Amino acid sequence: MRISRILLVMVCTLTLLVSPSLAKPGGQGDADRDFSCADSCHVGESGGQSSATIIIELDRTRVFTGQTISISVKVSGMELSKKGLVGVFLMTPVSNGVGKSIEHSGWTVIQDPNGGSNNFVEKPVLSSSQGATFTWIVRAPSETGMVSIDAAIHHGIDPNPDEIAYQATSGQPLSIEIEPMPDDLPRISADWKPVSNRMIGELMTINLETEDAETVEVEWRVGESGSVQSAEVTQAASGTWSFTLPATTDEANLSWRAMMSNPALEETTPWFTLSSIEPGYDIDEVALFMQSLAFGLLVAAMAIALQRRLVSSSKSPELAKLVSTLPELEDSEPTTPAYGGEMS
Repeated sequence: MRISRILLVMVCTLTLLVSPSLAKPGGQGDADRDFSCADSCHVGESGGQSSATIIIELDRTRVFTGQTISISVKVSGMELSKKGLVGVFLMTPVSNGVGKSIEHSGWTVIQDPNGGSNNFVEKPVLSSSQGATFTWIVRAPSETGMVSIDAAIHHGIDPNPDEIAYQATSGQPLSIEIEPMPDDLPRISADWKPVSNRMIGELMTINLETEDAETVEVEWRVGESGSVQSAEVTQAASGTWSFTLPATTDEANLSWRAMMSNPALEETTPWFTLSSIEPGYDIDEVALFMQSLAFGLLVAAMAIALQRRLVSSSKSPELAKLVSTLPELEDSEPTTPAYGGEMS
């Protein structure tokens, strides 16, 4: 009895010691990461060579200091795991086996493909042949000159019994000339940050902060191929413009852009993404721990109560009297029935 009780206490204790946590999806997760290129990006101890084709594109032909632009990385032809999860790095060209985040060369990530501000993101890809496009909105460096950017891919394969990661770089870094910003170029304020998500069914009012913009127009669309609509824009204050984007009924992405102008120059921003998500569930770890503690005590109390009842039942006079009346089958002898008369 003592051993069983000790085991019960140990099990309950181990259960309570497991700290509550949230499960993370497969892959490495979005983050600011350096790309490590083992053996000069050929098959090495850390993984295999990806067969992906990687193309880097800008949304404009000229880039000025501090300008907000978008950089798109198109990937296709890669192997896919069962989950189809593909990670892409936006980085400096590989040097000494490492490609660093583009922020090391003066760029600022304003919005990554998943709405964050990371240089490495993961997205599910349904078709290897069709591939996927990863688009970052970034602010150009504040200094003029030539700057090179590169991209790399990181993914699995199916089957993959050795759990090898496949990776590759574009092989063709993109060289960009950063020119001095023209005087009075309309632009987004350097301190302004976009809103990346809202709840399903929620209207979203955005206050856009600008510099050297006398008029602002805003266009929006659902997805990347939806029809382009115009939003009503009002000037809330000097350099601040307010507009409201409509609600969506599902987890759809809505994108928008602003056309800014003054008598001398015009400027159009990249397409910013606004995602609609379902309400999340807040987890209070203290409350969860208390519930686990209460459940463990309840199980322990039930086990102890059942054990005591069984012990007390085995010692009861009624049970002993009932057992004594049972026949001792091993001592009894079989009897043969007697039949009278003869068979005719």
